[in-house]
Amino acid sequence: MCAPSNLATVRVGFVVSKRISKQAVKRNYIKRLLSEAIRPVLADIPAGWDIVISVKQTIIGVSLPALAQDLNLLLRRARLFDPPSIEEWQS
Repeated sequence: MCAPSNLATVRVGFVVSKRISKQAVKRNYIKRLLSEAIRPVLADIPAGWDIVISVKQTIIGVSLPALAQDLNLLLRRARLFDPPSIEEWQS
């Protein structure tokens, strides 16, 4: 879920419910993984957006590179990135 805000920054929140894991340690680990996966692309998102990412049970056991790729695809589908340049299309 994405919503515009009046702030000059991008805010990101993660929802990991107890259905994913009853143990807070595992839920916090998933949140840290998500945070690391989204960190490289935060600079590419225009300022003024609030993003909330809710995860499903299938996140358990996913590697960081796969998670980063999925988040990148998700943010592109939400049209939060600038359109790709001609050079990106040709490579």
